[in-house]
Amino acid sequence: MDWVPVGDITKTHGLKGEVKLKPSVTGPNRVQGPHRARIVGDDAGPAETILEKVRGQGGRWIVKFKDCKTVEQAQTLVGKTLEIFTEDFPPLPDGEYYWFQIEGLQVFDEEGRCYGTITEIIFTGSNDVYVVQDGDKELLLPMIDSVVKSIDLKENKLIFHIIEGLLEDHPV
Repeated sequence: MDWVPVGDITKTHGLKGEVKLKPSVTGPNRVQGPHRARIVGDDAGPAETILEKVRGQGGRWIVKFKDCKTVEQAQTLVGKTLEIFTEDFPPLPDGEYYWFQIEGLQVFDEEGRCYGTITEIIFTGSNDVYVVQDGDKELLLPMIDSVVKSIDLKENKLIFHIIEGLLEDHPV
């Protein structure tokens, strides 16, 4: 099974077992319940549960789990990480991808030169920026049509077009 971390539980909310979550993803609509979920973060190992609902926006969400009914139960979750089962995410339209599908892709230019692996996604509001790492080298790759030419999840690769100013040491 593949599990994807979606955020850290920061504190309880109210008296009915809800918790506040600091998300590591954007858009609570991406993780609306019900979902198979697990809570990770202590020596006992991951505890599987059902994520019933998510509300909120921006940097704080309020989350409700099926088997968490009291503030005392919710308190035991504080400081742990929420993970969602990947198969529970709804399919996206063609050309759209979840962050967990993009992170880890190998990045190549149109000539076949490898530039490293996508290690992080920066959400800027207008377009995402992929952080590509290759040892000590870092490339910031904007997710715009004139740069990103193809993404092949089966081949685990992204192919991009070099535009002026994208690479410091590469004239166009």
